[in-house]
Amino acid sequence: MSWTPPIHVLLCPITADDESQIAQIQLKPLFYAAQKEALARAGDDEDDQFFELAKLATGLSVKELDQLKRPDYVSIAQYVHEMSTRPTAHFLKQAEGEINEDNPDQVQLLLPLAVAGQDVTSLTLEMPALRATKAMKKLKTAKERAEFITAHCTGLMIPDLAQLTVPDWTQLQVRIDDFLNKPAAFFRSAISK
Repeated sequence: MSWTPPIHVLLCPITADDESQIAQIQLKPLFYAAQKEALARAGDDEDDQFFELAKLATGLSVKELDQLKRPDYVSIAQYVHEMSTRPTAHFLKQAEGEINEDNPDQVQLLLPLAVAGQDVTSLTLEMPALRATKAMKKLKTAKERAEFITAHCTGLMIPDLAQLTVPDWTQLQVRIDDFLNKPAAFFRSAISK
């Protein structure tokens, strides 16, 4: 499966910082660590958050972004919203038409991760043991707890999580939430289908 970010053809071209014309923008995926930093910089204002994420998604400078006409910005904001809220499966379905959803514990990644010198294209999730959830609950913030349990369930190291795209992170959180909150019968009925 292969996904590539879309190209946004500008309704109204803008002038780049180097005085050249920009008529289209190759959008970029949002990565977990970069998104976390951008949101921290932006604070609580939703418009500021979208602007920071638009900088990441476009690679444009503040001066270049400020030139965008509102319809172009709205299109980019829609991409940022999807990238920030949709799981990997959404993007892979768009790219391939259909993905294998038979095994929700085998998560296909939107983009490969470089882990220990190898490209990883999918992760196999493992249900957390009670001792892991006890350790998780001792951590101070929700982000620390989410990163700890995600690393535990994926076999990744916490620093490796920074390389995940936001849709990969979202996809993993959905399944890990199942692990943390659903009873055994939920998993038995999923297996028997």
